Amino acid sequence: MASPGPVFSFSGTPTITAAKLNWKNYPSWSASVELWFLGQGHHDHLEKASDSVSSDKRAEWEKLDYQLCVVLWQSVEPDILDILRSFKTCRSFWKKAQEIFANDIQSLFDATMKVTALKQTSHDMIAHVGKARAAVEELRKFLVADSLEEVNKKLDKFYMVLILRSLHSDFDHVRDQVLAGDQVP
Repeated sequence: MASPGPVFSFSGTPTITAAKLNWKNYPSWSASVELWFLGQGHHDHLEKASDSVSSDKRAEWEKLDYQLCVVLWQSVEPDILDILRSFKTCRSFWKKAQEIFANDIQSLFDATMKVTALKQTSHDMIAHVGKARAAVEELRKFLVADSLEEVNKKLDKFYMVLILRSLHSDFDHVRDQVLAGDQVP
């Protein structure tokens, strides 16, 4: 029996993001990747494990998933790929990138600063509201969770960010230490 043809094919290498994932652009990178997968009709590959696919369709689904994962690999900078290369499914790659970048207290701090530092600089109300909505949406991504327990953990991080933001400038070194760490006190 001949093996089926390619499940997914491209002419050339598809570009799924304008900028490769680096240490500073996770929110825009993840939005671009998610939109690309939605547009291709394959968003389920970011969220679903292969064992949740019916056994009669699993081999084909996995083959497509591996091909899509290679496209994901090409959307990150080499130093980040060194960290993520061992994740060979779209879901595992996506979840690990989220774990590394989306829970980053520094990114949460930066998103919070964008919201709290909003100031209308001209009389263009539409531009200001657009910037405000974008800043709030970026912050909201850090606060979304599946369970109440996860929501509470994220809120605790958010409260700590607000406290760090309020510190006197004499304590900038304390804020920087907390923001550089893995754990939030």
